[in-house]
Amino acid sequence: MSNEYTFKDYDKYLCLKPPVEFWLVVMFFLRPFLLKISTFQMGIGAKSDSVSELYDLAYPENFGFFLAVVSTVPVILLLISFGKRNPGASDLMRKIWRNGLKLLMVTAILNILVIFIPTILGKIHTVHLYGWIQLGIVILIIGYLYKSQRLRDAFADFPAEIKDEKDRAKKV
Repeated sequence: MSNEYTFKDYDKYLCLKPPVEFWLVVMFFLRPFLLKISTFQMGIGAKSDSVSELYDLAYPENFGFFLAVVSTVPVILLLISFGKRNPGASDLMRKIWRNGLKLLMVTAILNILVIFIPTILGKIHTVHLYGWIQLGIVILIIGYLYKSQRLRDAFADFPAEIKDEKDRAKKV
């Protein structure tokens, strides 16, 4: 536990919690799922005009939506690792969490590709305004990921592994 952060910045295992900005970045990267959920909520699964317009604004081509969903895989792995962030976590979860910053950078780069690949492949003719806005947000996210010491510290922190089987049985 560092003197740099307050007590409320730590979880029950005395590991540094990710900052609020981390959750905003995760929500941005998970926008294909959030959009799909909102279209179901607004249109109860049917394509009403307003739902269709929202979907078409964000992803003018279904191929772009597919690429956006694929680009969320690193963030989903990171969220699973966060959920398993406890002393009994597997080495894989620890490794995923330690590489969280790299996974977020990969997701940011994939999001940039999602904006331009449909145009490069000729699926759409121009990048829409929403695509340029997404690009601006992704560039800001890359800057945040590069500069945030708090996020680096959170990814470096993981609950200590339980070494003794008796201790492991007590914790479960």
